[in-house]
Amino acid sequence: MLRPLLKTPATFIALLFVGLPLFAQLPTPAPLATPGPLPIFTPLPTPPPLTLPDASPTPTPTPSPTPTPLPDGSMLLPIPAMPTPVPLPDAQTLSEQLIIPTPPQISEPLAQTPETNTLKESEDLAMKQRMAQADFVKALDALIAKKRNPAVADMSIDEAVRIALKQNPTILNAAQQIRLTQGQFVTVRAQIIPQANVSSAYNQQAVDLASNGFGRRGDIQNKSWNIQFTASQLLYDGGAAIGGIRAARAVENNAYFSLRSTIDSIISQVKINFFQVVLNRALIVAQEESVALLAEQLKDQQNRYEAGTVPRFNVLQAEVALANAKPPLIQAENNYRVSLYQLVQLLGTDYPAGRPSEVPFNIVGNLAYTPRKIDTDQSIRVAVARNPALKAQRQSILAQAANVDVQFAGFLPQINAQAGYQINNSLATQSLTSTVEGWFFGATGSWAVWDGLATAGNVQQARAQLDQARINYDNGVRQVILDVQQAISNLQQASETIDSQTASVVQAAEALRLSRERLDAGAGTQLDVLNAQVQLLQSQTFVLQARYDYIQATAQYDQALSLDTNYQDTFDDPLNRSQSKRFNKLNEPGRPQAPLPRSMRATDPIKPILEATPTPKPAKKKSGVNK
Repeated sequence: MLRPLLKTPATFIALLFVGLPLFAQLPTPAPLATPGPLPIFTPLPTPPPLTLPDASPTPTPTPSPTPTPLPDGSMLLPIPAMPTPVPLPDAQTLSEQLIIPTPPQISEPLAQTPETNTLKESEDLAMKQRMAQADFVKALDALIAKKRNPAVADMSIDEAVRIALKQNPTILNAAQQIRLTQGQFVTVRAQIIPQANVSSAYNQQAVDLASNGFGRRGDIQNKSWNIQFTASQLLYDGGAAIGGIRAARAVENNAYFSLRSTIDSIISQVKINFFQVVLNRALIVAQEESVALLAEQLKDQQNRYEAGTVPRFNVLQAEVALANAKPPLIQAENNYRVSLYQLVQLLGTDYPAGRPSEVPFNIVGNLAYTPRKIDTDQSIRVAVARNPALKAQRQSILAQAANVDVQFAGFLPQINAQAGYQINNSLATQSLTSTVEGWFFGATGSWAVWDGLATAGNVQQARAQLDQARINYDNGVRQVILDVQQAISNLQQASETIDSQTASVVQAAEALRLSRERLDAGAGTQLDVLNAQVQLLQSQTFVLQARYDYIQATAQYDQALSLDTNYQDTFDDPLNRSQSKRFNKLNEPGRPQAPLPRSMRATDPIKPILEATPTPKPAKKKSGVNK
């Protein structure tokens, strides 16, 4: 078929130029590259060599006929033979040959959050927690030993509370307020007690004045003297004296309840400040370890930079992180010192003579976690029944109600009676020894018929003060309920935080162990170990803060419910025997609160709280046809 086309040289050349480019564009199969090892922690086994299936035998080419020479005698150029394509394996075969075996993974059994409660009850978790805290506790013990002053005594929380009860200036002032109000009561009560009085007088004047121009000069007595014994008694004053006595007694009771409230407040503050010192001391250790870890990280990055594996930026970043970690450490040291000074002032303790900057005690204690089971409704009932601040406000209502009666008595008359015995010298003779004596009695009365509405203004003021006392008491009940609810909510938050962060400490400790094992095996880096240590330290810090928050909320809860009566027996130094007896009697835990004035009893805000909610009666079924 080609002979007719190849008869002329022009046709042959044209075919040659068309065939060569097509031959050059034919694809040439490239050999498959052997995959190299992947960058993983353990060396991978060398994959088996890729074997291709045997190519099918090439058939023997049929000898082409001898080409016919051209008219000019030259022979045609032979057409190059097309290469035989090599059959490639299918996709399934190639995929099976390229499968790389997966290296074995190290199992990391970490505690999961949903399983926290279950793991916490196990001994394994408890042991892990102790192991996780072991290094931190060692560092804390070392810091305590370093800061301990052997020249002063150690002090626990119970000793701190007892010292505060005897020396705290706020408590001492509250005790003196009892003496003040007790004196006021005695003064007011004296109005209804008979008054006895002895009086005497001596008088001498000129004879002319004594005679007034009458009589002989030698017969006039110009000297006089007398002795008088008088007793007086208030008969009626419109109830002002009785009202004043009731008001004074209520004010005195208010002082006793205020002292109890002050004691509860100081005990709560001592607990909070005491454990604030413990927390600040532990945070110093946390910040010191943080600085130490960042210093190790900086050293690791410097070594890597010198080896040429990391850029200079990593070293600068590590230096900045280390520099930023030092201010929190300085602040932690300052917080520790300031909290100690505040505790000294709260306890009312003096500094050693000649050493006014030396703290006079060493704090001994730790952030122990003792969970409580609390019923919110029952806690509120106990708080409104026992809270001494509410009892003090209730006495203020009684005092203002009595003051209304005192002011209203200004509209009524006042009657007084008096009697006595009097001895005078006789004016009939000039002898001073000649006397005249005898008894006397009488009564006096007064009634302010019109005083320019002064009494009406006083009554209006007293009633306004009574309403203010009632409003303050109602708000005080709400405040106590709020204090209880906040304390319980803070307890719940701190408890949940402790549970979650305790599990986080275990997980962080496990992560630190695995990072160290990887580093020892050559599969990890020092940076991984440092990061794991930072995470563990952060979790430990969160646990410490949560434990302090739980202690603080517990102190506030005890204050709201007045549960620190175990310290009441130790408080007797500022009071005498009768005052101490009355203080203990009024502040008995089971003693009910005093009744309000009759006009306010129906709206007593604590009445619906203390009363049990009645069980609703089942509705009666109606029988018959509905009309």
